[in-house]
Amino acid sequence: MNIKTSLFAQQALLVIAVVISAIYYQKLPATVPTHWNIEGKVDQYGSKLTAVVTGPILVLLGIGLTLLLPKISPKKYEISKFEETFAYAMLLVSGLFLFLSYVILRASAGGKSDVGETIMFGMFLFFAFLGNILGKIRRNFFMGIRTPWTLASEPVWDATHRLAGKLFFFGGIAGAILSLLGMPMWGSLALILVLSFWPVIQSYFIYQRIGDKSSE
Repeated sequence: MNIKTSLFAQQALLVIAVVISAIYYQKLPATVPTHWNIEGKVDQYGSKLTAVVTGPILVLLGIGLTLLLPKISPKKYEISKFEETFAYAMLLVSGLFLFLSYVILRASAGGKSDVGETIMFGMFLFFAFLGNILGKIRRNFFMGIRTPWTLASEPVWDATHRLAGKLFFFGGIAGAILSLLGMPMWGSLALILVLSFWPVIQSYFIYQRIGDKSSE
């Protein structure tokens, strides 16, 4: 998938987001839930206009970043080196934005599904899909496990992302299944923290082991 194809697909997601928002605008009361706490209870309200425009704005943001980031990436860290992977990843991001906005709109309109469980299920699937491509991301300043140690050494970057890719994929699949089985929100958040920060910690130890062997 190249950037042009990704942008076309994201524009389709934007149209879907606008249609969903237009449909739910007619169903929503003037004031709607916009945020749920760790127990899945509503702790913030807002206008329905805010609720319906959030999804399209987020997808539009994904489109904007897809266009902008390749143009401003520094030399030796160009996104063009992994354009197909970047394009696919940005499509995943916009898809996640659309999913989250739909779940929130449905819940705000009185949908019966568990908001926290559904959102966590989507997040874990996102991790799983991202894990499939994480090892193909080359060094850059915008995407991936960007730590002082991965940015300083290409071998460390590659080793860290291979590890993170496996962790994201298997952890994401496990998290999605556990979410469907009713894993509590604190458990989901704890697993997401592990998936997010374990590769960061490991990048330091990988650097200590192979960083000095970098040919740079």
